[in-house]
Amino acid sequence: MGWERIGPDGEIFTPHRYPNGLYRVADPALGDVKHHAKNQLSAREDQIEAYLQQGFWLRMKGDVGGKVVLISPSEIKRI
Repeated sequence: MGWERIGPDGEIFTPHRYPNGLYRVADPALGDVKHHAKNQLSAREDQIEAYLQQGFWLRMKGDVGGKVVLISPSEIKRI
């Protein structure tokens, strides 16, 4: 199982795994600076669901453009 977000143009975003094998999540309480790398937490795949349930945003990568962006948990679906 995993997670995805389908953009308005049909691009599919999936969790982005960094070279260290971990994913990154961002605390929405940090507002406009949550996107800064220093403010993000590394997470194992088995931790992602718990972070999403707490409202954390997840770094995801598009399958067309390859762009890595933060996605709100309200836009992410479990597949």
